[in-house]
Amino acid sequence: MKNWLIEHFLPMWVKETVLADNRELSRQVKALRQENKELSAYLRGLETGIRSGRRVNIYTGGKE
Repeated sequence: MKNWLIEHFLPMWVKETVLADNRELSRQVKALRQENKELSAYLRGLETGIRSGRRVNIYTGGKE
């Protein structure tokens, strides 16, 4: 519907501008989704590393 409105009611120069802007925004969204995917994977790795890290037990020699 939106594309039909753009195609039929906007002047040619506006249509070209709108379509170019939409392509650029789509490219930016794709890049941000990829960055989000990479950062989420990095975060999952950090969480896994922290959870599986060495646990430090402090021996007090029976004294409390």
